[in-house]
Amino acid sequence: MLRVLRAVLPHMRKKRAGVVANVGSAGGWKGIPGIGLYGSTKFAIAGLTLALREEVAPLGIEVTVVEPGAFRTSILGKGFVPAKAPIDDFAPLTKPLTTHVANFSGKQPGDPAKAAQLLVEALTKSGRCKGKALPSRLLLGKDAVKLGQGVLEQNKRELDEWAELSGSTDFQDSDKP
Repeated sequence: MLRVLRAVLPHMRKKRAGVVANVGSAGGWKGIPGIGLYGSTKFAIAGLTLALREEVAPLGIEVTVVEPGAFRTSILGKGFVPAKAPIDDFAPLTKPLTTHVANFSGKQPGDPAKAAQLLVEALTKSGRCKGKALPSRLLLGKDAVKLGQGVLEQNKRELDEWAELSGSTDFQDSDKP
């Protein structure tokens, strides 16, 4: 991804136009037990993409991170490889996860063709997306939207609950938030 960005961004900067769509995952919204390494890579993609969006917006370049939920692809079939040396302490977590993945493969709710169509429309601002601004994060699938909404609600509750204590750590002579 970084090599592609390094290759295309100079041309986009020169033209003062372009669209970048990095592919992450809804798994980049929440740490999911048992697939922490996978999720951490998706968090990284989202973080890089969100920063890049702010950096290149003044140059006329639009940036989004596409975050699909569960789509019927081979990722849960041949693409899913359980740990070769599982840790016994985590067996109560990993065994059910492996079973769930095996049973869920081929039953994911997301239709890749519909996702591709929406992506084309969103990135070209055509069809159903005509007149819409490209979002910073484009979740695909009802499961992804539900996950994102849940994370935002939890974050808001925790932020509100801890705001006063968190803010109490500033120097008293500091007036900038």
